[in-house]
Amino acid sequence: MTSPVSINQQTIHQALSDFTLPWSPNTRLLDANIIENMIIEGQKIHLTLNIAKVPEDAAEPLRAKVEHRLQQIEGIVQARVFLNTGEGNNKRLVFPPRQAASANAAQQKPATPHQAHKHAPIKPTGPIEALQDVKCIIAVASGKGGVGKSSTAINLAVSLANQGLKVGLMDADVYGPSVPHMLGLEGQVEVINHKLIPMTAWGISAMSIGMLVPPEQALIWRGPMVMGAIKQLLSDVKWGELDILLVDTPPGTGDVQLTLTQSIQIDGAIIVSTPQDVALLDARRGIAMFQKAKTPILGIVENMAYFSCPCCNEKTYIFGENGAKKEANNLGFPFLGEIPLIPAIRSGADVGVPIVAQDPDSIAAKAYQEISELMVPVIKRLTVQRANKKPEATPE
Repeated sequence: MTSPVSINQQTIHQALSDFTLPWSPNTRLLDANIIENMIIEGQKIHLTLNIAKVPEDAAEPLRAKVEHRLQQIEGIVQARVFLNTGEGNNKRLVFPPRQAASANAAQQKPATPHQAHKHAPIKPTGPIEALQDVKCIIAVASGKGGVGKSSTAINLAVSLANQGLKVGLMDADVYGPSVPHMLGLEGQVEVINHKLIPMTAWGISAMSIGMLVPPEQALIWRGPMVMGAIKQLLSDVKWGELDILLVDTPPGTGDVQLTLTQSIQIDGAIIVSTPQDVALLDARRGIAMFQKAKTPILGIVENMAYFSCPCCNEKTYIFGENGAKKEANNLGFPFLGEIPLIPAIRSGADVGVPIVAQDPDSIAAKAYQEISELMVPVIKRLTVQRANKKPEATPE
């Protein structure tokens, strides 16, 4: 039996000895003070590059080329290259796209939007090990921004946890990650055995790109960087055993949604919309995207359904009356409930206290609780379907 090839620091240095920086061909990577950390575990390599002084557009191509070079080392089973951004106390992990281990996969070109549109239905590429103990995955989506999707996802997550479920919440809105602030989460994410440990608040586990970069830092990423970040929020986070993982998706039908539907089995989607026609128009697009991906639509939630006067309890339908409810009936999807427009939802989000925890007897908290009660049997049914490998079954 052939003994495994010994991999050590000298092996790595030799493999990178002639590797030069793409933006500075006369500078070797080994001389640029960019390699920050190197971990060798048998036939596996984990390398970290500090990109504080690397041109922004060059960071991801550099990471991909270094990772590809390491994958060519004889005997290597796995080579992963990570990026760190900032210096001193501002140093945070930045997720790069995850490349396949083979050279052929590294040379593949991503599909253009037009090409992606032609391939239907969209299907997941395969199971992700980090999600093997997750019993059910549901996306919370909207076609339009500003309809209260994140507040809905957070309050539903906490409501489900209050009913005894083990709940995870993944903030997939890379450009506008609001979940950490709305849950009152601060500080560094713990890393154990190269896995990120979700932060916990109000009985749920949560992970967001907002936990990995300074809050004032704008993420000016192109599609491949965004897609890679989403894949690693799925695969490099130790989610553990969960009854339900809610995925708070960004508005629209872009790279994030495409990556999710191609990477994992999403068992269903909850659509959030306000009653107004403009929001419903975009919501239809979101519904169409999930239908194309063969993801069941579990129902529609109408947020900001009405304003309830705190003095007389009279309802004022600011954005129109029953628009989302009528849309659900027209499309044949369950109408899950309506959430009123009250200041306490906003103020709770501002201080990191969900309304269901801050004031569980309020009309808004009770609305979220009622929706979560409707979702419990749905989650159980989807769990059975996932266990039986029937992801395309339509919920009743």
